[in-house]
Amino acid sequence: MKNILVALSCVAILGACGQDKAAVEEAEKEIFAIHDEIMPQMTQLMEYKSGLSTEITKLDSLLKINTNDSLQKRKDEALAISTTLQEADKGMMDWMHDYRGDSLKALNGEETLKAMGVEKTKITAVREKMRDGMDKAKTFLGK
Repeated sequence: MKNILVALSCVAILGACGQDKAAVEEAEKEIFAIHDEIMPQMTQLMEYKSGLSTEITKLDSLLKINTNDSLQKRKDEALAISTTLQEADKGMMDWMHDYRGDSLKALNGEETLKAMGVEKTKITAVREKMRDGMDKAKTFLGK
């Protein structure tokens, strides 16, 4: 009887470990789905940053010739959008540099899932910042 209880306990523990492992794998897939969605957009983000930089330089030159509120507002808008894109770029680079999937998997199942949730929140924030900045840059630059 005692052997049966030990065997059933082992089966229950192994089953729980398998469920945790599957949940961790699913969480990591979700994280990398977001990463893989936005990573190809980094080239476009850089093009927008370059376009904004060119526009800011032009606006600076025009403002030296003629101080104008509408030109200053346009320059301020370009600077704000550029800052958003820089923050998105930095966020992506920081996330990629800091992500340690192997270390996360070394934690116990519940801790791993909690840590994966934090990572998903971080990469989701990067995605939202990228979308926001790129949508504004596209409108601003008329592309």
